[in-house]
Amino acid sequence: MTDSSDGRLDEIDAAILDQIQAAYTRADPPPADLDDRVRFAIALEAVDVEVARLQEDLLVGSGARSRERVRTITFDARSLTILVSIVDLPDGLVRLDGWLAPPAPRRVELRLGASPGPPAQSRTVLADEGGRFVFDDVGHGLAQLLVHPLTGDDVGSETSVVTPSLIL
Repeated sequence: MTDSSDGRLDEIDAAILDQIQAAYTRADPPPADLDDRVRFAIALEAVDVEVARLQEDLLVGSGARSRERVRTITFDARSLTILVSIVDLPDGLVRLDGWLAPPAPRRVELRLGASPGPPAQSRTVLADEGGRFVFDDVGHGLAQLLVHPLTGDDVGSETSVVTPSLIL
């Protein structure tokens, strides 16, 4: 059997692809805020960053007897591990408790996406000698952590570490 096709798509191929796209759009449409999420994720002022990977995302205390819902997330990069516990507070906000390994004082920035509405916001705290940091009274939504070395920091990393975007 010989295929005489020149490899180009014809009208039938285009119709089939249109039907497949329509089926996927109905069954699993992209999130309405996908464009905003992508813009948020790539809108970093400093491009010299090391990207951390999501290692683990655990939900603790979400059972019927628990009063607090705690989500623990671990991010791992070549030079740094970031562990974050996200605690739902009764007032509808969350608290982020974090730890850096290896422990060192570093500047930790929390980028918060605000879509729709005002542009992304940023809050900054300093991690202590043990690598611990806290962000209180944080609203739900899209967020991202950036960990910057302090000037004169001898931890061994001259670049900042950024986490993937996460939903609080």
